[in-house]
Amino acid sequence: MPPVETKFATRRDEEPRESSRPFHLTGGAASVRFRSMRAVPTRIIGRAVLGAVLLFSCVPGSAARASAAGVPRRIAIAPFAVLTKEDIGSTVSVLPRLLASRLMALAGADVVLLPAGGKAPEDAAKEAKVPLLLQGTVSKLGKGYSVDAMVTDLETGKPAGAFFAAAATEDDIIPQMGILSGEIAEKIFGMQGASRTVASSAPVAAPSADESKTVAVAPSAVAPGPAPALAAVPAPAPAAPPPAPAPVTPAEGWSPSVLRRVSESDKIADELYGVVAGDVDAEGNGEVVAFGAHTIYVYRVKGSEILPFLRISRGISHHFLNVEAVDLDGDGKKDLVVTDRYAENLSSFVLQRKGDGFVEIPGTIPYHLVVLRDWDGRTVIAGQLRGFNEPFHGKIHAMKWNGKTLVEGEKLPLDVTILPLSGGGVYSLSPALVGNEWQWLYVDVEEHLRILDSKGKSAYRSKEKFGAAANGFEYGEVIRLEGRRAMFPLRRPPRAVAGSKGDPLVVTTEVRKGVLQSVIGSFESSRIVILKKQGGGFAERAASPKSDFFYSGVDVLPPGVLPRGGRVIASVIEQAGSAFKDRVSRLVLLQAD
Repeated sequence: MPPVETKFATRRDEEPRESSRPFHLTGGAASVRFRSMRAVPTRIIGRAVLGAVLLFSCVPGSAARASAAGVPRRIAIAPFAVLTKEDIGSTVSVLPRLLASRLMALAGADVVLLPAGGKAPEDAAKEAKVPLLLQGTVSKLGKGYSVDAMVTDLETGKPAGAFFAAAATEDDIIPQMGILSGEIAEKIFGMQGASRTVASSAPVAAPSADESKTVAVAPSAVAPGPAPALAAVPAPAPAAPPPAPAPVTPAEGWSPSVLRRVSESDKIADELYGVVAGDVDAEGNGEVVAFGAHTIYVYRVKGSEILPFLRISRGISHHFLNVEAVDLDGDGKKDLVVTDRYAENLSSFVLQRKGDGFVEIPGTIPYHLVVLRDWDGRTVIAGQLRGFNEPFHGKIHAMKWNGKTLVEGEKLPLDVTILPLSGGGVYSLSPALVGNEWQWLYVDVEEHLRILDSKGKSAYRSKEKFGAAANGFEYGEVIRLEGRRAMFPLRRPPRAVAGSKGDPLVVTTEVRKGVLQSVIGSFESSRIVILKKQGGGFAERAASPKSDFFYSGVDVLPPGVLPRGGRVIASVIEQAGSAFKDRVSRLVLLQAD
């Protein structure tokens, strides 16, 4: 199910945050600088030829076709007006959000949901700098209802298209959003066949009274009074397939030899710094969670499709350092644990799963938090305190959930006074069962993969570079000669999964760099590799083709095991943002054979 914008309320323990931001795909400037993506001559020539063909093939057409060709896929949607005596406001209030999610899925549209009771829709849309405005009404038509929508070109003030649908009952209104969105995607955005694709979709039940109250916190219909700290719950969507028991180990003797690309998501206008598996069944269907500097993206994986479902955003003064998915309260659903740098303050917070959305738990946690999967047979949330001039301070603890927050528990048997942990802190740490002993995998500050013994002492260091940092943050006192604080890169953890005969497989990113490339995000090529424990180190067993794009994160679906045909999800930065270029990323689904 496509995403909606989430709004957070101000917490008592920090400065007021930005008000609800518009639902959009673009954000502030990138937090790190990437090397310019490689310019391939054949691509440039091909694009030039294609552009020339398109230029000379253009002929005058209808207003809708002209709009599809000349207007970016960016549109603002105002709250629908109710022109009936019946009280159907709870149903009508969710229509803009449902229409927005469908336009994003069908046409990859960048949608701004305008709040109710604010500025005039035209003024609000122009302020959001979108070229199109959609306004709609629901009126009584005999015994049924008429849903009408008008799209206006804000630059000219002229209509760009008019659309309508009829509903026999109130329950039939919501399914009409599929028909309307298909027609808009086809006539306004030029997506051929979109209306025919959605016209045959199964009806969707109207929301209950309780559901209507929940979604009322979305920007399209904000209830008066103080807003609760609640993440907006998306429209009803097909539930993920029920969980099935995952195999403990792959087939005896099987070892991957090929890692092939299955599919990819639509473009995401952001730099994705990592991806983790959410609620996923044994077939790899369910949810994955990716994150950029200010936004968390929840996507649904079904078969080979990767579809947008939910989005949680904060202002540009925030910088997400890490996002983890873990079941905190034992209800079988994964919550989100987020480490965030807000202005000069570094802390973590919890988003607890409620239905299809998330509730932010009040209060902050002054720790860097990561999830250690299956350490000594159990999943542990590891925390390390923030320091004054150093971002990582002291021992690493197993954190405990007390029903309200995460608190410090037992110390993990890791020596943080020696390298590599003394240099990079808790990030990129991952447990692995090697033979009959639990050891640690770690990516050090130079991006070499290490094996640490149970106490944290290094026993192996790779020559190749893995888990390269796409993200980094400044911390501590300002360095006078440089006029800035020290930069701390954030390397992504390798994923250890069960292998045959007791030796683990390791799934991670590999980055090739030139001699002089030391800046965060600089690289020559990158790929996903599957390594096999062999002797005192690792040997490569399978890999994706080398890419000119930056693989910034990887996880296994489902976590913890990679059987024959097992699936891997990766985040890829295709274009880093700058003053002259938009940010572009994708999620990529791969399969091991």
